[in-house]
Amino acid sequence: MENLEIFEKACKYFSDNIFEFKETLSEKIPILKDKDWEFDKGSTKVFKADEKGRKKRCKCSIGYRIKIELTEADAETVWDNFNTFFEKTYTADIEKISNNEELGRYEFIAKNTLGDEIRCSIYLANEWNIAQIFILGYVSGRYKKSDLE
Repeated sequence: MENLEIFEKACKYFSDNIFEFKETLSEKIPILKDKDWEFDKGSTKVFKADEKGRKKRCKCSIGYRIKIELTEADAETVWDNFNTFFEKTYTADIEKISNNEELGRYEFIAKNTLGDEIRCSIYLANEWNIAQIFILGYVSGRYKKSDLE
């Protein structure tokens, strides 16, 4: 594993993980194969300057989404793959939020003690939801490489 204390390295690491997980899902769930996902490069937020004048940055909403109708079985396949994939990463604190599954909403979260987070949400088609799946990442506050030199 690599050193992720630098903002640029952490952003690349989590972007790569999200992309790789999306590709894994596209292989495991036939309806996702050869579909065009929307990519969002996310937005960078800048913190107030610290006592040395340096500013940390965080990145929100790095991710992929696609409007597609999945089944409950597909959602469970996503969960199995999410759990397996992210337990080998820096976001190995994994949880399944099952409160809204009766409404057709599945939520999986992988995070770490630094505050980095990967979230996979699935909305099954029904009167409350537009059918879709999205995978979003959040990179917590870090200094840019130039601030640390």
